[in-house]
Amino acid sequence: MKLILLFVLFVLPLAVFSQNDTVIYFGINGKFSDFDQKDIKKEINYRSARKVKIKTYKISEGDWKPVYTEKISFVNDSVYEISIKGKEFSGALARVFETVENNKYKFTDWEENRIKRTGFTLSKIPLIFDGEVTEYYENGNKKSVSVYKNNELISNKNWLEDGTKYIDNIFYSVDREPRYLPGMGVLHNHILEIFNKSGINFSKLDGRIVVGFVVLENGQIDGVKIEEGYGWQLNTVAVSSFKTLPGTWQPARLDGNEVRYYQLFPINFIYHNYDFDYLDLKGGSLYWEIN
Repeated sequence: MKLILLFVLFVLPLAVFSQNDTVIYFGINGKFSDFDQKDIKKEINYRSARKVKIKTYKISEGDWKPVYTEKISFVNDSVYEISIKGKEFSGALARVFETVENNKYKFTDWEENRIKRTGFTLSKIPLIFDGEVTEYYENGNKKSVSVYKNNELISNKNWLEDGTKYIDNIFYSVDREPRYLPGMGVLHNHILEIFNKSGINFSKLDGRIVVGFVVLENGQIDGVKIEEGYGWQLNTVAVSSFKTLPGTWQPARLDGNEVRYYQLFPINFIYHNYDFDYLDLKGGSLYWEIN
């Protein structure tokens, strides 16, 4: 395992500086991957001396699913213009590099006239986080300050968009994800019951809510919030359904330890002209089909 890791680390700079097309794999929690534990794949294509295209994929059910694509143009050695298209973010960035000690770079991502992210990296293409990385909301408030070691997330501090302190030391990629111990049937029935009791008219709704929450080391959940909303009334009911969820979760595990994990749960409302309505589970998401 150590020999493979050293091989990847030494080959990576050669691939970047020689501007050869290459594929780099990362494992759980951003680790450089051996060839059996792949979680993220980056295909790096040098289209010319000044243009690079990077496609990022994540493994899901045995297949590589596209996450986002970056088109990078080199203005000079210190400034890159980047066009990003993906599910979580699409837009244009300017990335500015400064060389610092220990063969590292400090980078700053600018979106129009505001700083989106800044931190330290071991390479320019792709970014290999090492040290602090700070992210910001659109209003300028700090979103998170994370500490990395050779691209592995070590710790983080987090805030909500209004500046309120959120839960710290959350992980997003783990060896074992949390599991709701009473079973998904109990979870679905509880959500359905809370929505039915709300008195809201769900007819002809078409859209989705994505609820986020943290599964703590003790199996409790905390920090329930809306990642993607559908009006304040539905958002309030969705949050309430998880805050009142009975039972506990089996915590996530990373490197043999139980850790805090940020869980996303989509609730999809799909309207069809049928004579019935029902709640169904498809692909891990909750679907409410309503007449």
